[in-house]
Amino acid sequence: MSNLVVIQGSLNKKSKTAIIVNHVSEILLEKGIEYSVIDLRNIKLEFCDGRKIEEYNDDLKSAYKLMKSASAYIIGMPVYCYSVSGVLKNFLDITCNSMERKFAGIICNAGGIMSYLASADLMKILSYEVHVLTVQPIVYACDSDFQNGKIGNQKVINKAKDMVENLMSLV
Repeated sequence: MSNLVVIQGSLNKKSKTAIIVNHVSEILLEKGIEYSVIDLRNIKLEFCDGRKIEEYNDDLKSAYKLMKSASAYIIGMPVYCYSVSGVLKNFLDITCNSMERKFAGIICNAGGIMSYLASADLMKILSYEVHVLTVQPIVYACDSDFQNGKIGNQKVINKAKDMVENLMSLV
């Protein structure tokens, strides 16, 4: 089975993005799909300044190498100010050359119901910068979709399953 990298793009210790990423990881395990997780809370991040990847720290070089070996990605993005978080964008700016001409699914988590179009920013970044094709559906969730630290909306759960199936059909 193809290698998949799941990127958890929130730095929040109580991240709801991470809750959905963990749920998707459970789906991948159930399906026997090989995957690795890059949780941005667990790596030492540096600012992107145009250096070559070899000039960044070991955490970023390791992430790049892991991403380079992957066939596809699932990117968990928190929404800040109706767009991609700066932390995730910075990480992608450093590592995106490893993703060239591959496929990705998107998990988008926001505070409210009106930020669902923020995922289009990530789609544009991936499409224009490194020609990554994104699959549908986008998994979108907001605060009201969680109950007691878990996903409480069946629509979000169903979209997560559909996104994984559609992504894996391409690799």
